[in-house]
Parts: sequence; structure tokens; C-alpha cells
Amino acid sequence: MPPHTFTLTIDRLAYGPAGVGRTDGKVVFVPGTVPGDEVEVALDKEKKTYATGTVVTLRRPSPQRRHPPCPYVPRCGGCPWQQVVYAEQLRAKETLVREQMRRIGGIADPPLLPIIPSPQEWHYRHRIRLHAEDNARLGFSHASSHELVEIESCLIAGENVTASLRDARAWLASLRTPVRQVELVTGDPTDGHDSQGVVLIGTAEGALHASDETACARFLAAHPGVAGVALCGKGWRRLWGETQVSFAVGLDDLTFTVSQGVFTQVNPAGNRTLLATLLRLGDFQAEQRVIELYCGAGNLSLPLARRVRELIGIEQDRVAVRDARANAARAGLANARFVCASARAGVHNLLRTGVRGEVVVLDPPRTGAAEVIDAVPRLGARRVVYVSCDPATLARDLRRLSAHGYQVRALQPLDLFPHTYHVETLAVSILTC
Repeated sequence: MPPHTFTLTIDRLAYGPAGVGRTDGKVVFVPGTVPGDEVEVALDKEKKTYATGTVVTLRRPSPQRRHPPCPYVPRCGGCPWQQVVYAEQLRAKETLVREQMRRIGGIADPPLLPIIPSPQEWHYRHRIRLHAEDNARLGFSHASSHELVEIESCLIAGENVTASLRDARAWLASLRTPVRQVELVTGDPTDGHDSQGVVLIGTAEGALHASDETACARFLAAHPGVAGVALCGKGWRRLWGETQVSFAVGLDDLTFTVSQGVFTQVNPAGNRTLLATLLRLGDFQAEQRVIELYCGAGNLSLPLARRVRELIGIEQDRVAVRDARANAARAGLANARFVCASARAGVHNLLRTGVRGEVVVLDPPRTGAAEVIDAVPRLGARRVVYVSCDPATLARDLRRLSAHGYQVRALQPLDLFPHTYHVETLAVSILTC
């Protein structure tokens, strides 16, 4: 490797905050760079197969580079790709999915469809989670340390979320319970209102201070823009006001309501695009029974149940299952049944009782569905539809399905996370033997 500093041309974006170049045959990861940049780099760390470096000088900026509009870039670690023009972000994410399918999935020619952009490039998140210090300072983690970057606004948060940062600080200051994180959450406009009030959720250190029962009630009375607040600690949780939020599914006039702590997609408009894509590529039929693993509170379940004979959802979060049942009942979906169990235990119980399905839908967490993927073929499905937020674990699981005779027929990347390296992918596999 060249000593001290060296010139590097960035070829592509990695699955992470760095751009990638090569020197002397070795891959070098450099945060904050853009494909096409020519940079002077100082070596930080060198391993056998790769190295990491820091930009000393931007010698020639790429045509794909832009000035980040956020004043907290590059200190804030929340948007590591904001200096990349959006069209190049999309191209990079599509390439990342293709590469993971080839390298990990063993698919030589992945049936990859063009990536679907986020409906909104900015202000797309309905929730953000911030770090708190001394119940006074509030912000994101620094890109390269644990230092807090205090913020007054956030360009990827919904405008009503950003507008509530002052309320969040006022709430923190009113508490005597030490709080280490605060999440600001809001839903879609409902009942003729422009927006739902924000919900503030604090992750506490230690026990609830007795005075905070009254402090939270007083805070809500004095802040009409805040719908509810919640404090959660180890083994305890307290709620004040309305802490559920609701979203328009975007199909069949369905509404999806979740309780505090239950998973939702961060991008409601992008989620509606995801649901429409699921229905289009999944080719669900009225006579089918669909088994949905990791169903959460019914985000995918509601529109699916409207189109098939029966839907069985399996989810291990008891609160999410309660919400799913309430959502289905509100929509009049008597053909949807939700079981509180891990994916592995749920599949085992279905097999034990002889329940099979024509289609299996999976929407696992980032770690994927390794615990259950080899049991999925035993459910008898001719079609498996997999929604993933991590292309590496998706590729791993699709490779396992291929060993059981399933062939990937469609891969649809969707950008639900502009200015980050994360990408959603919907995969459809068909049993071919």
C-alpha cells in the first residue's frame, strides 16, 4: 500500500457509509465519498483483504456529488449518502441487491426489476429515535463516535415530527427519571385533521420517579400538539394520553393502527408503494390460503386478507398480535386469524395440525428467516413471497429455498430509506419441482 496519503478514484458505494476504490489491488473503503470522486486519502486501518481511509482532499468531485442540504452532515451519522445525488443512490442500491444475489444467493442472472424510488426524497420518516443526555440535550450519534450531535431539525423526518422537537425537549426537562433515548412518532392525517398529534416515547434508565406521574399529565395538558407520551424501563412501562398511531394502507380504504413499541415501516408513503407492489407481483387468488410469518400488526395482512380465502398470520410480539386482531376486526376481515408464536413454533404447530397453504409470505427482521426457512417448503406452498430489508440475509434465505426446489422469478428493490444505504427488496419464488 502507498505510504501516508495516496490518490484514489471511487468506483462504487458499499453497503454502508463508505465509497469504495482500489489501490495496488486492495479494496479501500472511504466514508463520505461518491462514485467518480478523485480523492487524496489517508490510510486509517489496513487488513489482509481491505483497508479503510479518510479523505484528506477532494481533488476532483464526481458529477454525482452534491452539497448536502442538511447542516448536520457530515457530523451526524443518520444520512451517510446525502452527498450523493438521488438517482445515483438508486442505481447503487439496485447494484447492491444484484451483487448480493450473485455472491451470496448463487443466482448468476438475478431477475432484478428496476428499483422503485421513494415517493418522497425528503421528510419521509414518520418516526425518529434520538439520543438524550442529562434530560436536556437531544440529537443523533456522531458519524464516527458516540458523541451527541444536537439537532434542531431533520430533513428526513416528517415535518410534523421535526416541528415537535421543541416539545420533546420540554418534556425531557420536566422529567426526573433519567432518559437515554426519545422517539418521536406520528401517523397519517385522520378525521379531517392535517396530522395526528406526535407521540413521545422515552427509554428510561432505572425506575420511574414518582413525581413524573404528575409531570407527564401536566405536560400533556399544556401541549395540545402532543397526543401521548410513554416512558419505558426494564420491566415497566407507563403511558399517558393516546399512544397509538394510525396509517392509511392506501388500498380498500383500510387503516392500520399500532400501539407504542410495535414495528412499523418508517416511510408511510413508501409502505403504500410496497403494499401495491406485493399485490401486483404476488398474484394472490381468491381461493388461496396464505400463511404469513412475522406478520406484525397486520401491515401486509389486511390487504392480503381482502383478496384470499384465508390468511393465517404468525407473530411473536403479543402487543402486535393484539393490534393485528383489532385491525382485522375493524376492517371486517373474518377470514384473518393471528397466532402469537415465534415463526419456528408457529410453523411447527401448523405442520402438526395438518394446516397447509398455497402461498407463504415472510416479512422478517433484518436478521432474516434462517430459523424457519428450511421448514417453509413443508407448508406446501407453490409460491413464497419474501419482503426483506437486508439483501444479504435475503440472498442467504433464497439460496436455502432453492435447495428445496424454489426458483426466484422476480426481485423488486424499493427505496424506503433515501440517503441511507438500506434498501427493501420483495422476492417471489416459485416451486419448480
